[in-house]
Amino acid sequence: MSPSFLKAFKSSRYSKNSKKTKETNDTKDTKDAKDAKRPTNLIKKLSSKTSTGPPRTITAFASAHGGKTFVEKSIELPTLGRNDVGVAIICCSVCYTDTLYAAMYEDHVVGHEIIGRVESKGEDVTNVEVGDIVGFGYIRSTCLNCKHCHSGQENLCERRTTFSEGVGGFANASVWDSRFVYKIPESIEPRHAGPLTCAGASVFGALYGYNVSPTATVGVVGIGGLGHLAIKFARAWGCKVVAISANPDKRRDAVAFGAHEFVCLKDSILNTTKLDYILNTAANDPPWDHIIGLLEANGTLINLGVSRKGSMDIPHRPHLFKQLKVGGSLVASRHVIVKMLEFAARHNIKPEIEELEMGVEGCNEAFHRITHQQARYRIVLNVPRHLTR
Repeated sequence: MSPSFLKAFKSSRYSKNSKKTKETNDTKDTKDAKDAKRPTNLIKKLSSKTSTGPPRTITAFASAHGGKTFVEKSIELPTLGRNDVGVAIICCSVCYTDTLYAAMYEDHVVGHEIIGRVESKGEDVTNVEVGDIVGFGYIRSTCLNCKHCHSGQENLCERRTTFSEGVGGFANASVWDSRFVYKIPESIEPRHAGPLTCAGASVFGALYGYNVSPTATVGVVGIGGLGHLAIKFARAWGCKVVAISANPDKRRDAVAFGAHEFVCLKDSILNTTKLDYILNTAANDPPWDHIIGLLEANGTLINLGVSRKGSMDIPHRPHLFKQLKVGGSLVASRHVIVKMLEFAARHNIKPEIEELEMGVEGCNEAFHRITHQQARYRIVLNVPRHLTR
């Protein structure tokens, strides 16, 4: 695993052997010291907040043996803070990012495409009520007081905390900052809503954040968990959509998802329609000379997928002489996630899913299918009846 993954996706991290660092005004390492706390330390910290009820023991499924398997365990959740909600989890879909975190951190409860029912709430919670079906995921909370938070880009907050710092979605309940949970429209079933909270938010956030015109021609590289939703959202956006994959067998599915054209990277692509934007959702490093060759002059390449490689080998000359732009797009901010859910409900956008029972066997099977590129196209883990709260 390349260490650049952590650098690229850095939010707040923790380390098994890290020690608590004294806070000073003249060291830039203060944030890193906070980031180094283990999830158990975070739970202890959360437990000290103003609470509205006793801690709760839940069932969770934690990573073991480098993410190759899972173990069932009981965990005591913290009491609710003033802005927290206690949520009984209904289901959690599985993202490729989960496999990376599980591999890096032993005894960790991953999962960040979570849907559940609000069981309890802190005294200052106003955006949701007990009984509401809500979704939440990658971002757990932010400082809400920096320039990024004040400008509606809290997803870029340098002090943000993520799902990795505490109990994620591979459990039957969790505690979350209510300001980062979202009511799910009634027309979207929980099993379909889960993948929208991260995968859907990521691709929608790219279209929204880069001001993609409905008259644009958009290419989507990688027809997987992210890519298939990128096709659906771009088509509903009004764009001409070109699906791009190294697997010719994905052609039929890509067209069914809404692609107007399909490009196989193993074929000659010199005469393919030129693209105004390319959304790169692939985890593998694609042939950049071919990808860049597909862009129209002044075109934009937007990276969404987490690459196993720490660098991009972009050819220099076409980048210069065609005035191309290369950028990235992290999971969307709060107001964009709300817009995404409204858009998905309006256009009846649903992910293609496979369903498994949440448990040791289900978690193992989900990870196996994802790491072997067998998922079609998002795997959802449903909390079994005997663990339902």
